[in-house]
Amino acid sequence: MLAKMMDAGIASRNVGYASASQFSREYGRYFGAPPAKDVHRLRWQVGGADVE
Repeated sequence: MLAKMMDAGIASRNVGYASASQFSREYGRYFGAPPAKDVHRLRWQVGGADVE
């Protein structure tokens, strides 16, 4: 998501989820943070940019 500037909805479809909300729940369970929060944190660490 970070490298290709995708949002959770696009990423969820790319990996086979029919529901972006289900993808977000599963992502949060696995990684400990929802995708939007994780991407925000990583973008800030990489370049200081806050792009949503």
